[in-house]
Amino acid sequence: KKGSTINVSGKEKGGRAIVWGDIALINGNINAQGSDIVKTGGFVETSGHYLSIDDNAIVKTKEWLLDPDTVTIEAPTDSRENTSVEDELPFGTGDANTPKTNGETITTLTNTTISNFLTHAKVVNITAKKKLTVNSDIDLHNGNLTLYAQQEGVKINANITSTDGNGNSKLNIHSGGSVDIHGNISLGTGFLNITSGGSVAFEGKNGHKDRAASNAQITAQGTITLTGEKKQFRLNNVSLNGTGGGLNIISAVGNLSHKLDGEINVSGNVTINQTTSSRLSSWQSAHSSYWNVSTLTLSDNAKFTFIKYVNTNKSSDLSNSRETNFAGVKFYGDGSQMKFNVGNGAKVEFKLKPNENTSRNKPKPLPIQFFSNISATGGGTVFFDIYANFRARSAELNMSLINISKGVNFSMHSHVRGDNAFEIKKDLTINATDSQFNLEQTLDSYSGSGFSRNAINSTNNITILGGNVTLGGRDSSSSITGTINITSGANVTLQAKNGNGANKKLTLGNVLVDGKLNLTGASADITGDLTVNSSATFNGTTDNNLNITGAFTNNGTADINIKRGVVNIQGDITNKGGLNITTNAQNNQKTIINGNITNEGRDLNIKDNKANAEIQIGGNISQKEGNLTISSDKVNITKQITIKAGVDGGDSSSSATNNANLTIKTKELKLTEDLSISGFNKAEITAKGNNDLIIGETSDDSNANAKKVTFDKVKDSKISANGHNVTLNSKVETSNSDSSADDSNDNNTGLTISAKDVTVNNDVTSHKTINISATTGNVTTKESTTINAATGSVEVTAKTGDISGTISGNTVNVTATNSLITQSSSKIEAKKGEANVTSATGTIGGTISGNTVSVTATDSLTTQASSSITSSNGQTTLTAKNGSIAGSIDAANVTLNTTGTLTTVAGSNIKATSGTLAINAKDAKLDGTASGDRTEVNATNASGSGRVSCE
Repeated sequence: KKGSTINVSGKEKGGRAIVWGDIALINGNINAQGSDIVKTGGFVETSGHYLSIDDNAIVKTKEWLLDPDTVTIEAPTDSRENTSVEDELPFGTGDANTPKTNGETITTLTNTTISNFLTHAKVVNITAKKKLTVNSDIDLHNGNLTLYAQQEGVKINANITSTDGNGNSKLNIHSGGSVDIHGNISLGTGFLNITSGGSVAFEGKNGHKDRAASNAQITAQGTITLTGEKKQFRLNNVSLNGTGGGLNIISAVGNLSHKLDGEINVSGNVTINQTTSSRLSSWQSAHSSYWNVSTLTLSDNAKFTFIKYVNTNKSSDLSNSRETNFAGVKFYGDGSQMKFNVGNGAKVEFKLKPNENTSRNKPKPLPIQFFSNISATGGGTVFFDIYANFRARSAELNMSLINISKGVNFSMHSHVRGDNAFEIKKDLTINATDSQFNLEQTLDSYSGSGFSRNAINSTNNITILGGNVTLGGRDSSSSITGTINITSGANVTLQAKNGNGANKKLTLGNVLVDGKLNLTGASADITGDLTVNSSATFNGTTDNNLNITGAFTNNGTADINIKRGVVNIQGDITNKGGLNITTNAQNNQKTIINGNITNEGRDLNIKDNKANAEIQIGGNISQKEGNLTISSDKVNITKQITIKAGVDGGDSSSSATNNANLTIKTKELKLTEDLSISGFNKAEITAKGNNDLIIGETSDDSNANAKKVTFDKVKDSKISANGHNVTLNSKVETSNSDSSADDSNDNNTGLTISAKDVTVNNDVTSHKTINISATTGNVTTKESTTINAATGSVEVTAKTGDISGTISGNTVNVTATNSLITQSSSKIEAKKGEANVTSATGTIGGTISGNTVSVTATDSLTTQASSSITSSNGQTTLTAKNGSIAGSIDAANVTLNTTGTLTTVAGSNIKATSGTLAINAKDAKLDGTASGDRTEVNATNASGSGRVSCE
């Protein structure tokens, strides 16, 4: 009764006081405090099936245990009228035969009593065998309150606070049933620890879900542990502040479902973690969790972690089962919207690993599903990290919009091997303006095991509106066969990188770029069209290959750089911007460009850097202006094509011919078909690096199947190999297809061939001039070949010369600083002017003809019996130190000048048909025939058996 005292307090240690009964009414004082209540206080237990503690009761002890069957904590009424014995125990008379018993009234404690107890007592335990309900506010001060209900659980409908707030307060809840918290728990840095065999919920009372999250506060540090199978953890419109070491909600059971709804605000550090035991079978972990959160808001530097991780590699095939849950997460959001407001330095992390159950023969839902649009804003990060062993399936994206803004770094990573990492089920728009969004398969700790499926699999369209976006795999392929539209302001990376596996590939449909696109990784196949618009940038920097089946249109800046592979472009290329194509072929790979190339932009460079690499060109190339460069050890013209300056119709504009230049750098220009080069200011085929140059393949002796390179209307045509050799197996021709133009036209072409050695195995024809220079080497022409400048001159300059074919022009100059040999099959012909043949030593076995002919040898000159030197109506002059004439010389005037010995061999014939024959020598041995209208022999010593006459 009030005023009564039970005292078990000692001078040093407090004692133990236990007050128990079926009916326990506590209204007096119980003292077990000892000398220091905190350190040496005792223990008080007040227990009963029905327990009532009045507001007048004072308990002084270190620990107080209250233990009835059912407890309700209420606020006291003003009159306290319902606390009499008659009200609480209405039945019986109270004597021995008929004791007082209770009716339906449950045991009630007052909240102020408990708060006052906690002011004095540091530990209070309230135990109910069935159910414990808190309906009124409790202030823990700095005390330790334990609420324990064995069967039906704990329900908190009021607020529990700690006003002293120095971090010493503790609220412990133990429940064999559920724990439902409908009020605020505000403990500052104090501790909240809950252990529940049932479900745990932080939500509005009686399903009231429209409360504001800001009005539902849970502030504490500690651990909430769920131990029951097939239970739920629920959050609805609540603010969580994990102070100190954070607030952790953990469970190791196999089947637990999380159901998170409404608005959730997070401060400090909050973790929800269901990591199952590795001993469980896959079917023992199946229950899915549900994210129905409309908005998750994190304050600056807060951290929210959600882990649902099935920690076993055991797998089952559930094709014949009705099971559709795989211990995954369904992200529904609220009203098809899922928002993240992430403060500066804050981080949201989802770590998800569903079970390994598969459904090989019957399609079933993927374990992780996104059904709502996603938006994220702020200065922090959002990270989804999805794990699997070898058979588990992953995630589907069934939303239409992902909107990331204001600096958020938003990443969705997957390590799934047995299935595609991400299935995109709808047309998707991604906006990451001023932010970063990543959708990737990434590597994990299982080194040595590749990812055989796609990182991203989609047949739908993807539009990227802005920001930095990365899509694809770091050890897997991806297939995105819908249209990818990258708008201005978007910086996009599409990747399929090799990791522990090899031969990864991006397969894409149509790609439209107005922003910036980077293709990286192993290889990429664009099965549709690639369009790069003005101000856009395209970087194709794959390791192995880039294949474009459709048209490639570049109006911006495009740089294709294949590190260890080639490109294969089957469609037409139209370039109005800057375009560079660089490849590095491996293992007999070939760069193939079969479409037509129209370059209206800046310089165009197509090159392969690897030794013995080959670029195949199968389409026409049109270059408006600037420099067109094709560079590879081998360049193969696989079809009959034209490389021309100008892009309108078939003609080259004046601006093109003034500004467009072509360079083909190669060791071997292979011609499966003819090549026409037209309209350039300068066109050069030159040896790549320090190598020889071969044009065309060696053909049969008739050259009937030889292909042709034509320089048409090219102002400056050149074939060169600086310091190395040029071999012409194909026909080479320069022309001016404009028949109305005369020879003085600036674009009436000439041809220059320069190298250390020049070998001509086929016809070289120019209607203007041909200049062949091998000043440090040899010029060799094959029998039956023709070097012909139809209306111009031919200049051949070499260290040595071996002429077996025909050299023909209006004028012809053949110069060898060392030896020159013209074979019996050769012909040097100046049709209208001079034919000049100069060497140190000369051996003439063929025909030399011209209006005038000059053959000069600074040392010896020999004309063989097969030779013929003729001048139609002019002068023929042979000059040498020593001369031996075995062939015929026929001209109007013939002059033979030797400073040493001149020999005319028997059978030789020298004839000045209408003029003077002059023979000047120190020694003359004349065994052949020599004649002229006027004959002069000036020799110190003259002899011979021949006939010299004046006719």
